[in-house]
Amino acid sequence: MLRSVARAVRPRVGPASRPAPRRTLFWGATPGAAASAATAGAAAGSELTATHVPSVAGDLLPLVLGVVLAHAAIDDEGDDDRLTQPPWKVESFGDKGSGAVAARDIARGERLIAERPLCIWPNNLSEDEARRLFEAMTPTEQSLFMDLARTEGTGSVKALDEIRARRATNGFSIPLLDASGKSQGAAGMVFPKIARINHSCTPNCAQAINYSTLRMEVYAVTDIPQATELSIEYLPGMITSSAAERRQALRTHFGFDACLCAVCSAAPDDLARSDSRRREIKVISQSFRYGGGGDRKAKLAGLQRIQDLLDEEGYKGLPDFGDSDLNRAFTIFRTMRNRKE
Repeated sequence: MLRSVARAVRPRVGPASRPAPRRTLFWGATPGAAASAATAGAAAGSELTATHVPSVAGDLLPLVLGVVLAHAAIDDEGDDDRLTQPPWKVESFGDKGSGAVAARDIARGERLIAERPLCIWPNNLSEDEARRLFEAMTPTEQSLFMDLARTEGTGSVKALDEIRARRATNGFSIPLLDASGKSQGAAGMVFPKIARINHSCTPNCAQAINYSTLRMEVYAVTDIPQATELSIEYLPGMITSSAAERRQALRTHFGFDACLCAVCSAAPDDLARSDSRRREIKVISQSFRYGGGGDRKAKLAGLQRIQDLLDEEGYKGLPDFGDSDLNRAFTIFRTMRNRKE
């Protein structure tokens, strides 16, 4: 199983005073981008360039091309190189493995990276299919892929071969949407830099796919001091799950035997209070999903109660409740609330 991504970042349009915009797709801004990327990648040895062409499985290429063309937008920022050099460094945490640590103070709302995928492969690959796709990659791509860690826990990932285990541990399952937002299936994508960011049940960053560039973008959802570990949430819907449920989900999908985030490693009494808050959020979210009624005041009160519980939980981002309608309603509520403040 792969990490899921629930929200898409819409392309932004900059002010008229910026340089003339250029139209870009995820494989580069010019016809020669692919060739130059391959040459530069070979020279770099262990890094991908801003114009890197992802390794795409042949049967996914028409779908991926359709998604990019449907969402293609004007990119007027011209910051490819800056956004592929994120403001973090990778450090070892002993038994926890390695993770990304802020190399400087990071402000809330800052976009930390916009990374193109190393590879775009179908989900549910067989061992032979994964091997063929891996062997079709360049030596630089293969090296970057195999440098990624695989989990060694007791979940189903442990039984996978080295290639599929690394893809499952580090990949995201990305919905392929047409221009109307309708799903055309999903593909597993690996972003080698973003893969260094560990999971937390109260993350200080959030990730989303930008369909106009087919890049994964990571944003800070709170101010992050230098030397603080960066974290994202690997699975959607975990805000309504107890610690035991989250632990089981992470073991099933990634092979983690335990979640070592601040919430899950808290004292038993604190963990019990966290579980109680998340159970209440689940009850409220289900009332929206299954009827909810037309009482506008009651719905607003429910959204406010969810926000209060999130504040108590220390959850700074926009949670995924596992329901697109409630996700939209809460996003609007949070936006209006922030404007009033």
